[in-house]
Amino acid sequence: MIRTFVAVDLPPGVQEQLAGFMEKLKGSKAQVTWVKADRIHLTLKFLGNVSEDLIPAVSQALDRAGEAMEPFTVTAGGCGAFPSIKNMRVVWVGIESGFERLQWLQRQVEDVLSGLGFETEARPFKAHLTLGRVKGRTRLERLQEALVAQKGFRTEAFDVSEIVLYKSDLRPEGPRYTPLHRSPLQGRPT
Repeated sequence: MIRTFVAVDLPPGVQEQLAGFMEKLKGSKAQVTWVKADRIHLTLKFLGNVSEDLIPAVSQALDRAGEAMEPFTVTAGGCGAFPSIKNMRVVWVGIESGFERLQWLQRQVEDVLSGLGFETEARPFKAHLTLGRVKGRTRLERLQEALVAQKGFRTEAFDVSEIVLYKSDLRPEGPRYTPLHRSPLQGRPT
């Protein structure tokens, strides 16, 4: 079994902007496990443990999703925490522009994978970039203040031109993500 998910990659320039943003938040000294900037991605669907035999079918299904959608542009911006800033567990940056297209792409991914028996996500899609996971309650007020102060943060616009099927290996030093398949977005503009 392979632990897998479907995501959109971020260009290096956006990763660098997110790294700089996280440095500002790290100044709070809150107990957060921060994601390494080069591992930040935009998850469209977490698949969980998948049989290796099913990977080719998943890849073909994702190719079909890519054929239905043309490339588009996204800007990440704004920040917050799940489930709320008062009771934070996950620190994130949101999507400022291009959300509707991402939502449509995520639905395409859900649709093609449901045909392979994957359960459709019941919760509404909340496009975001996970920056860190809260591990303790120490200095959270300082982190909350930093998030409020930085709410105007935004990245440069970036192109979404493919979706990626990733293998996720959980390791003590943090997860390692290995691309298994890339599906280009090749649809025609509507």
